[in-house]
Amino acid sequence: MRTSAMIGAVCLMSLGAFLSCGCSTALYEAGTMGLEGYWALDEAAGDRIENAVGPNDGRVQGGLQRVDGKRGKALAFDGSGYVLIDSADYLNAARYTFAAWVRLKNTGDFQYIVWRGGPEFPEPEERRHLDIWVTMEGTLSGILDYRDPSQGRFRLDGAATVADDRWHLVACVCDGKTVTFYVDGKKDVEGDLAGPLATSSWPVWSGARPGDVAATGVMDEVKFFARALTPEQVAGLE
Repeated sequence: MRTSAMIGAVCLMSLGAFLSCGCSTALYEAGTMGLEGYWALDEAAGDRIENAVGPNDGRVQGGLQRVDGKRGKALAFDGSGYVLIDSADYLNAARYTFAAWVRLKNTGDFQYIVWRGGPEFPEPEERRHLDIWVTMEGTLSGILDYRDPSQGRFRLDGAATVADDRWHLVACVCDGKTVTFYVDGKKDVEGDLAGPLATSSWPVWSGARPGDVAATGVMDEVKFFARALTPEQVAGLE
């Protein structure tokens, strides 16, 4: 009886700790919801950015400063630095979700959130599998390439403003048939794919792309799910 009571108390304490952290805590566990990449960007020092649930870490390029973020610490992007994340097989998932918290300043210029299109721009080989930037108007845009180059390129242009020096949750969901941008848990824009997307072995650039187009502001809690989250699950990331 005494042992059973102790086990019950431990279970209740564990449940309470889980609930107090919010439902999104479950999303940060390896394998849960298809989460394969989670870069919190809150390490205390150094240029290494750990993937808390997967094999591919990142490295800060350009000496970015750590500041208070959406959760814990975050990286302040200065219009030139970025994070280079090692490649991994899961980044070629046919169905995926990319999400990040951003607090970008309105610079009146293009800014990059994430790029996986190679080390050059314009790229000699069009193989973009993940590509999201902020336009001069402060809205989201992106281009993806198809496995079959004859199908041209897929482009998606959003309407919600994200470059206003306020925190926004930006998400891109690809379910193999459509690609959807979400801002703060709400659908911004959706487009239909003409076929399977291209794949590559290139690393991920977070906060910039080749050609000196980078972000100015703060980014935090970068995540990659090797599955297409539902609208309810995207809203739950908040």
